[in-house]
Amino acid sequence: MTRQMSVHDKGRRTVAVMTVGCKLNQYEGEGIAELLENDGFHIVPFSERADVYVVNTCTVTMRSDYRSRQMLRRASRTNPSAVLIATGCYAQREPERLAEMPEVDVVVGNSDKAAIPQLAAEHLALRAQRGGLKPNAASPNRTLVRPLTVDSFEPLDIVRFRGHTRAFLKIQEGCDRRCSYCAVPDARGPSRSRPLEEVLRQAASLARNGYREIVLTGVHIGAYDSDGLRLSHLLRELVTVDELERIRLGSIEPLELTRELADAIVELDTVCNHVHVPLQSGSDSILAAMRRGHSASEYERIVRRVTDRLPHAGLGADVMVGFPGETEDDFSATIDLIERLPFTYLHVFAYSPRSGTPAADLTESLSGVRKKERSRTLKELSAQRSLAFRTTLAGSELEILVEKSDGSEGASLSGLSDNYVRVEFEGPESLKNHFVRVLVESVDGERTRGTMIPGGTR
Repeated sequence: MTRQMSVHDKGRRTVAVMTVGCKLNQYEGEGIAELLENDGFHIVPFSERADVYVVNTCTVTMRSDYRSRQMLRRASRTNPSAVLIATGCYAQREPERLAEMPEVDVVVGNSDKAAIPQLAAEHLALRAQRGGLKPNAASPNRTLVRPLTVDSFEPLDIVRFRGHTRAFLKIQEGCDRRCSYCAVPDARGPSRSRPLEEVLRQAASLARNGYREIVLTGVHIGAYDSDGLRLSHLLRELVTVDELERIRLGSIEPLELTRELADAIVELDTVCNHVHVPLQSGSDSILAAMRRGHSASEYERIVRRVTDRLPHAGLGADVMVGFPGETEDDFSATIDLIERLPFTYLHVFAYSPRSGTPAADLTESLSGVRKKERSRTLKELSAQRSLAFRTTLAGSELEILVEKSDGSEGASLSGLSDNYVRVEFEGPESLKNHFVRVLVESVDGERTRGTMIPGGTR
């Protein structure tokens, strides 16, 4: 996923911020933008000419690395004399690679994002001394910032989430698990959590600013631990925050979906009936090679802690194809497990070797063509499961938080239900950021349509 900030005002120092990657990156990209704005910069669209460009990078796959470099080059083409700053996970893992790019002026690690406004201002001043000319790649004015450790918690508080009716809220950072294919621990450091009182304060601030749903995000939010208080306790505290009407959980690792957490999800009305539990594979041998720490049967038992009690819950998973050694039987085991569980959508991706990880030393057993074939099979299965689930909702009422409008009179609106179904319906644009009860009338392909119920708006 890639996201850009947008607003424009001529006559001031301008900056464009582009984020590549996950919800945690999206949150931090917004935090970076607010820091810059508080320092006197004005945010403009990434497609416009700006004095400074910040690319908040991702490194979860080779494609993410490529996309991050692509955004930096795009910024340089838009304004060759601009100051370009690379930050985020790719910048943390491979700072020298990004520093070698002639377009890049500053590389900032994951624990130093708060320094970006100062670095931007300093490089603009240096640029002014050079008459607006960009230094060459060997210039001592180029800066490489690489922290030796990434073990502090940088909250990057935000007061708004531009262009969204739902706001992300960072509660946790880092990972201790070390799955064999994953580079995130190197990019994000060990697991650490935001103090509970700070989470409650940030949630209350976002709710006061009109965000009626917040999405809890982090690398492993299920590992949340504030002086022994876990995610289940945090949820029970969050539901008491005034004006906060919906809480949605980000991705929860299987072993982190404890009975206490499942109870909180089921029992608390403010918490959405939606869980995303990464699967990766349904084969025990592949799960062991991935160092996931659980078997396929354990995954199934854990997920059913929620789905058996909430039959209409949205259930999603990440699924990887083509891990080294994956056989046809392994792939069949994955399909079998998916078919046994009530998944409503899947995020499918192909294995991508990450340098420095144990899996990178393994010999890949599948060609790119076979990976694409298996990905296509799972994506088709995902579409079938989504359609089947949404079909069961036909004739029922869902409460939708309106997010989008086409801007016309009698606009076409859309938003999400608490069980993560996007529903389209006709209504005035003024309903954006309102909860609306909608009767689901038709389901086809990827679209779910309905009609507003009179008196069902709040």
